[in-house]
Amino acid sequence: MAVLTGITVPIVLAIGVFIATVVVGPFQENVKEGVSTSEPPVRVSIEESWNDDVDMDWVFDQPLSAQAIRELTDLPSNVPSVVSFATNHRGIRHSRSCLTQACDAARTRFKLSLTGRRRGEVRVTDIVGRVLKRRNPPAGALLSGPTGGAEEIEPGMFVFGDDPTVERLKGVDESDHPARPYFDQKFVHLTLNEPIVFEILAVSTTWDIDWELVVKLMVDGKAEEVVVRSDGTATGKPFRNPGKIQHPSVYKGSFKCEVGAATCEPMRWS
Repeated sequence: MAVLTGITVPIVLAIGVFIATVVVGPFQENVKEGVSTSEPPVRVSIEESWNDDVDMDWVFDQPLSAQAIRELTDLPSNVPSVVSFATNHRGIRHSRSCLTQACDAARTRFKLSLTGRRRGEVRVTDIVGRVLKRRNPPAGALLSGPTGGAEEIEPGMFVFGDDPTVERLKGVDESDHPARPYFDQKFVHLTLNEPIVFEILAVSTTWDIDWELVVKLMVDGKAEEVVVRSDGTATGKPFRNPGKIQHPSVYKGSFKCEVGAATCEPMRWS
């Protein structure tokens, strides 16, 4: 697999971690006691984990067609309608992240579940992000949906600089700057059938990137790695973050759906 080297990619991945002994919803499953060394030491599940209060922005690789624009400007300005429209027209979902005063970084979100599949101890020693490809941010169309509320997440950070191949998960200090590596401070162990769920926030300030996660493990005293992509496999479609969000004038069409408005409307700016 080709990995970019020798470029500057200012990417931040923020990860809030919460550990549970019982996982419900999409991650709940009946696991048999029998284990096989032919399967990975952890079972992986991953899913998008959007918060409709804040994650209501989309960019599109291509301009919207005239028919799509008519559909959009007749669309009720509510969350289900906007999500359905953007999904059907292949929008890239994100929310704006304010790493600078410009608030122009794109943030994407996932839940990663790891379940131990060994009778011996499995230790998670690190999680790293690895950039596979970068492009200029898409400029086909911009859509901002109705939002409300806020959230609080205990963050960690991946900061990709001059070497974009891998970056360790970092903690965050009181000034919101990267601190010591997260797994230098935390000890995460998995026994058989024990799950851990990570809330993963990926923030890109510049490039539209494809990337993957690498979970580093210690299994019965031996180091192993598990690569995770957007479908939960090691070889599937990578995660994608659309990168810097441009001024509305850059896009071939920019639209706003506001809470309380009858329909979505084209954006106006001075």
